[in-house]
Amino acid sequence: MYYELPRLNPDEIIEYLRKSRTDDPLLSVEEVLAKHETILKEWAEKNLDGPIPEENIYREVVSGETLADRPEILKVLKQIESPKIKAILTVEVQRLSRGDLEDAGKLIKLLRYTNTLIITPYKTYNLKDEYDRDFFERELKRGNEYLEYQKKIMNRGRLLSISQGNYLSPIPPYGYDRTVVMDGKKKCPTLKINPQKAAVVRMIFDMYVNQDMGLKRICNYLNEHGIKSDKGLNWTAAVMKDLLSNETYIGKVRWNHRAPVISVEDSEITVSRPRAKSGDYLVYDGKHEAIISDELFHAAKDKQGRNHRAKADTKIRNPLAGLVYCQCGKAMVYHPHINRSGQDVPRLQCNGQVFCNTKSCKYNDVLMLVEKVLSDSISDFEIKIKNKEKDNYNFSEELIKNLQAKYAELEKKEIHQWEKYAEEGMPKKIFDTLNEKVQREKDEVQAALQNAYKTMPAKIDYEEKLKRFTDALTILKDPSFSIEKKNSWLKSCIERITYYNTDGEINLDVKLRL
Repeated sequence: MYYELPRLNPDEIIEYLRKSRTDDPLLSVEEVLAKHETILKEWAEKNLDGPIPEENIYREVVSGETLADRPEILKVLKQIESPKIKAILTVEVQRLSRGDLEDAGKLIKLLRYTNTLIITPYKTYNLKDEYDRDFFERELKRGNEYLEYQKKIMNRGRLLSISQGNYLSPIPPYGYDRTVVMDGKKKCPTLKINPQKAAVVRMIFDMYVNQDMGLKRICNYLNEHGIKSDKGLNWTAAVMKDLLSNETYIGKVRWNHRAPVISVEDSEITVSRPRAKSGDYLVYDGKHEAIISDELFHAAKDKQGRNHRAKADTKIRNPLAGLVYCQCGKAMVYHPHINRSGQDVPRLQCNGQVFCNTKSCKYNDVLMLVEKVLSDSISDFEIKIKNKEKDNYNFSEELIKNLQAKYAELEKKEIHQWEKYAEEGMPKKIFDTLNEKVQREKDEVQAALQNAYKTMPAKIDYEEKLKRFTDALTILKDPSFSIEKKNSWLKSCIERITYYNTDGEINLDVKLRL
């Protein structure tokens, strides 16, 4: 369907620019954006009364496959909530998104219900029209299919490059700097040794293998002597363990050492990058020079295997495991503690206390505060269930229904006025006055409707939450239930607990799963 573009003012249009994989790879992001800006400027000169204001032009300079990864498109989607914005101008539909069906659905819904037109130099899309919407959806899907194909091709190219000894990661490991060497006329990314940091790497391996020092002891030595890691932070056992198992230091490059793993938890898709076990990833000879010998590296690896303390039957020791974090961001660790009277009074201590100096506390003190949070939440749910008739969601839902009904009446009124004008000869002056009034009323109702959608609270099933939190508190207090069971129920109600200790006064910031 051909859609005739209504007369728009330049300040009613947002211009969005983004470099795509389909663009000339020899051109920089800035060159591509400038080229497209020229195309859109020519369109504006032909179709608008003036240039689009600079504050309405959004240039995406970061690479991202999803909407969430691109900050400028998120600003655009926030802007179209305003009734003032009537359209988005871009060189092609696929610049807006090449994400999956979830991203496409979100984009279509936002554009459709904000009545935002999508203008390209070749076609204008009105998503209220089913044919335009179908065409728009097909274009987004085609873009996603091309993206997936392009990712496969690029991954093949990366694997080939790594198999030839190139180092592709933008972040070099500690002890190296990034550089480029020539292979004929081809530039090959690789590493060069940083003499000062390489000396530290050699010292770490020597301490670990030849002086039989543990990871924490090596970290303490480096931190006490002011030797910082690449990010300028203190050394930790986890960082040290990674360094000691990195084949890059013996002149190798790795592929899929931290391959993405997609999982579903609580109906949410999460992507993690766990460290692959030895033998589960590919290792190739690199173009760069080794810092340490193969013998020293494998000796360190053998020692890590012997010192591995994790046991298959390791059990959770407290219900708060994985929930409580210090104000510095490190996990709070459970420690058994025997006092002077011979009683076991376990404590919680920050795993990075040596750096943040946050005081530890009695485990039971934190447990009592958590029980109080659950109890207070239960009371709150009970009150909200009793006052259900005053629920904000119900009020917003009723308001939206009334506004939708009012908008439908105004549309009927508009059609009736056109019929009077076309069929019964209503004077044009009277028709223009009436039509202007109904359009103004429609704009006001539409703005109110958009605001109602924007401010509408999420519908909360307080009865389900009451049962879940009550069961969690009951199980937590019942000694017959296992620690694992208590921990599992607490995690169904609590997402994270941040621990603060100021002059001996304990405070918890509890983020609930609502």
